[in-house]
Parts: sequence; structure tokens; C-alpha cells
Amino acid sequence: MTQQTVSYGRRAATYWFVDGLPELLFGLMLIVMAGVALLLSIRTPGPWKWPWRALDLLLIYGGLVLYLVYERGILDFLKVRLTYPRTGYVQAPEEKEWRVETVTTLSLLRPEPPPKENVSFFRLRTVWPVLMAVLLFPIHGNPIGRWFVPCVTTALAVALYVVNRESERPYRWWSALILAVAGLVFAWAPVPGPLQWPLPFLLTGVWMAAQGAYTLVHYLRTNPLPRTAEGVRA
Repeated sequence: MTQQTVSYGRRAATYWFVDGLPELLFGLMLIVMAGVALLLSIRTPGPWKWPWRALDLLLIYGGLVLYLVYERGILDFLKVRLTYPRTGYVQAPEEKEWRVETVTTLSLLRPEPPPKENVSFFRLRTVWPVLMAVLLFPIHGNPIGRWFVPCVTTALAVALYVVNRESERPYRWWSALILAVAGLVFAWAPVPGPLQWPLPFLLTGVWMAAQGAYTLVHYLRTNPLPRTAEGVRA
């Protein structure tokens, strides 16, 4: 962690996660998305037919798009009221996105500017691995039966731990182990086929939101609002 916070840029990127809000928001989105899918599965047992299948897909993918579009706006709104009044404002990190870079020319007279260090990999290393699992696995039915929930949940736990080890927001090994064990429970507690798909994402959402909420509570207790000269909170 010391290597990640040497420069001011890396300190600023790490500061973005000091209050747990990015994880809490993403976790709540996953809970809502998986919860809606679970409720629709319970209310419409048996083969899924139009329009329920289309409504299911529309709600899930629509929720993902809304999260990606409004995430930064919501976080800015919350941080202005919770974070910046307590520990000050720091420029929000630039979100690193998927990009294929090609080298077209090499000029010693006009060298490239130094790379930005105030960069967040949260979407690239945390959000997208989960969303790719959402998009890749079939919503209605799966080929591995009762092992679907344990396998997908464990794979997500391992992926989130491994790809974030060198990021501005690493996860502890025992925390990832908790998520993996939560999924393994369903190997001995099988659930009906239509209810299996939402469970890994519901568990991941609860895990992510719990981490964010714990970090937020600790942050608020450690950094109370400053008081004015009259003793009234600013």
C-alpha cells in the first residue's frame, strides 16, 4: 500500500475510497438488480415467456446502464455532504476505461507527457468483472445445476481479490474468503433453477455494500464535522 500512495496523484486516487461510498453504491445497485430478478423469478415460476423474459432483461440491463451513467454524479453529491466537509476536497480521480493503445510515432524532440497518477481502476477491476459475469451467464437456466452459485461466487471472489491487489483499493484475502464461503453454502442448499442466477450477484452486492458501509461508519466516527468558533458544527 505504501507504493501506491507515494505521489500526490496516488494519494488522491486512494482518498476517493476513504469513505467507502463507491463500494456502497455499487453494492446497493447489485442488490437491487439481483433482488428484482429474484422477485420476478419467484412470481413467474415455470418456463419464462414473453413479456416476462423481456421485462426481466430490460430491468436488469437498464439498471446497469443507469449505474454507469449516474455513478459519478451520485458520488459527487454524497461526497460534497459527507466527505469534503470533514477531510477536505481533492480532485476526483479519472476513471480508467478499456482502451487499445497503439504507438504511431516516436519523437525525441516532443516526448509524451508523464502519465496521470490520479486514476481510479474501480470500474475496470471491480465493476466490469462483476458485470461481465452478469452478461456472460444465461439468466434462465445454466449447464452446471446446483454448482452454479458456488462456482460463480467463488470465481468473483478470487477475481476481485487478484485484480485489485495492486490497485488503489485492494481487498483483504479473508474478506474475499468470506464471499467465496457464502457461495459454497449453496452447494449443500440447492435452490430451484430459475432462482440460481441472481444469487451470486446478490451475495456479491451484499458483500460489497457491507464493506462500503463499514468503511463509511468508521470514516464518519474518525472524522466528525469540524466545529465553528461558537461550538456549532459547520
